[in-house]
Amino acid sequence: MITGAGIGAGLLPIVLFQLNFYTDSICHKPVQMLGTIEPDGGKNQDEQQLCIGDRTAHGKKYPYIEEFSELIQDLSMRELEDLMTNQQKALAKAIWEAENYGGCIEKAKKRLSETHGPQWFKTVRFKDHFALIREYYELVLILDHQRQWDGYKKVAKLNQENGLS
Repeated sequence: MITGAGIGAGLLPIVLFQLNFYTDSICHKPVQMLGTIEPDGGKNQDEQQLCIGDRTAHGKKYPYIEEFSELIQDLSMRELEDLMTNQQKALAKAIWEAENYGGCIEKAKKRLSETHGPQWFKTVRFKDHFALIREYYELVLILDHQRQWDGYKKVAKLNQENGLS
């Protein structure tokens, strides 16, 4: 499930889809997390972090992920939006809103005032608590890239098993 953990710890997750990830508090990037079905809580061998620049996690399972990540990072916001389908944009926006106070800057500032006091801007940086939607656009494109490779590998495996390769 895709959940919006939000910056304010203690908020209940909002279930959007059947993927599991959260926002890493260090690099503020969505990362994949353990599924709730696993009773032992152990780490799944196939599980990987979804940070854009993590070459070691993506390189083997998803070919060209580095190049794809670099390509989309170099695109303008307009080009990025033109590349995405309406569904991809809606998913990215939903995740972004779930993790960024509904996409409302005023709500974010109010929450910072509640958690850090009225002079919050002297102790914390706003951009550390309110991410740009671009990061989520890139994430959704990378997830779709991985989904496409998973589909390709599945078809290739079926063809190999059936002697069609």
